[in-house]
Amino acid sequence: MRTVELTPRLRSVAELVPRGARFADVGTDHAYLPVWLLQQGRITGAVASDLRPGPLERARGTAEKYGLTGRMDFRLCDGLSGIQPDEVNTIAIAGMGGETIAAILAAAPWTWERECLLLLQPMSAQPFLRRWLQAHGYTIRRELLSREGDTLYTTFEVYAG
Repeated sequence: MRTVELTPRLRSVAELVPRGARFADVGTDHAYLPVWLLQQGRITGAVASDLRPGPLERARGTAEKYGLTGRMDFRLCDGLSGIQPDEVNTIAIAGMGGETIAAILAAAPWTWERECLLLLQPMSAQPFLRRWLQAHGYTIRRELLSREGDTLYTTFEVYAG
């Protein structure tokens, strides 16, 4: 079976996902990240969510192409609003601005209360997101840098407390 190829940016997120995680990919777009994690046996299932129908359909198409539709749930929702706290313990939010990531987390305080692992990759407003996380009781425990072309991306491994 063919495997999904991850870009360096997405691979840096994937490297931080613990084995056996109950995983959610917020703003999934093509669902490359959860499909790759499933193919590698890193996770047993995933929730892929997106705000718009088009990207969510692309995600379904990717899962179907690789025979993984039965191991993924697809949610059309804003941020984490369509995901229940007991469904996941590891959440990736990548490919959007720091302000948007902060707004998603602010609308889902259970990510702090339940001590979820957050894998955040802001495309802009990193200083804003760092300040917001600190002010709201989150800790950046680790950062990974990745490079695609001339662009450097930072992935934060974040926990409550």
